[in-house]
Amino acid sequence: MASLVIECVDLSKSYGRGVTALNMVNLQIAEGASFGLLGENGAGKSTLVRILMGFIFPTSGRVCVLGEEQVAHAHTLVGYVHERPIFETRFTGRAYLTYLGQLSGLWDKANQQRCTDLLTQVNLLEAGERPIGTYSKGMLQRLAIAQALMTDPTLLILDEPTSGLDPRSQWEVRQILAALRKQGKTLLLCSHDLTEVEALCDSVGILRHGNLILSGAVSDLLLSQGIVEITLAEHLSAREVITRLNLADALIEEQGNILRITENAQERVLERLVTAHIPIISFNPVNRTLEDVYVQTTQQNAQDTAVAL
Repeated sequence: MASLVIECVDLSKSYGRGVTALNMVNLQIAEGASFGLLGENGAGKSTLVRILMGFIFPTSGRVCVLGEEQVAHAHTLVGYVHERPIFETRFTGRAYLTYLGQLSGLWDKANQQRCTDLLTQVNLLEAGERPIGTYSKGMLQRLAIAQALMTDPTLLILDEPTSGLDPRSQWEVRQILAALRKQGKTLLLCSHDLTEVEALCDSVGILRHGNLILSGAVSDLLLSQGIVEITLAEHLSAREVITRLNLADALIEEQGNILRITENAQERVLERLVTAHIPIISFNPVNRTLEDVYVQTTQQNAQDTAVAL
């Protein structure tokens, strides 16, 4: 079993005037995982990241990062990409990374080689000799990733890494993150782009009003809707077949020769279709998108909260 890189146990954070940013959050992220942290503005994502980075402290509960409960002790093994990174624009990209390398204890040839490797990794090798003030926003974001990778961290925390970028720049950043994922880096990705999270992450968690209302493997969540789609022969009408076989109670929706039924009714529906000699072209579980999961989960939580009040 992979060791845990992040572990939160009953983690809570309250501010003044009764504001609860996090409420009894329990979360585990294993080594090598790519985890997407989702939630609307004010859900508690930034508070959780700040606690993980050791910038602020929890009100109660326990947090452990790379085996350290005093998370600042793990800083050399953690890379952080802020949503709005700030640079000294008079530096060239290489000079900036060289300076950070020196701060990290790298000197001379080892430092220069590390900077060259990082600039190559984020596709900025040629631009590395230019002043940062001439960089596009996408180039700045890639430089921020290079900065975060300077110490070859085990864990990389990224806050909205493609926010505000044009489509090409978004693609370039995602390619870099996908490569890091293949290298075995542990990624914690905070993003509002659900398509991006679905493509880059193997597990996700959804925060709402400080509560972790859902977490799990992306593959499991996308298959958990309990809907099966059956495609009949092209000349058939799904509506007529359902009516003739008295299966309306199992039907979720139909269109043309395609019908969608509840998963728990699939055995009964298939039996009647086969008995009636209805030709079936395909039979498949319906996959949700991560957007479907997010919207349905947050809506249900909002309804449950309203009822409880």
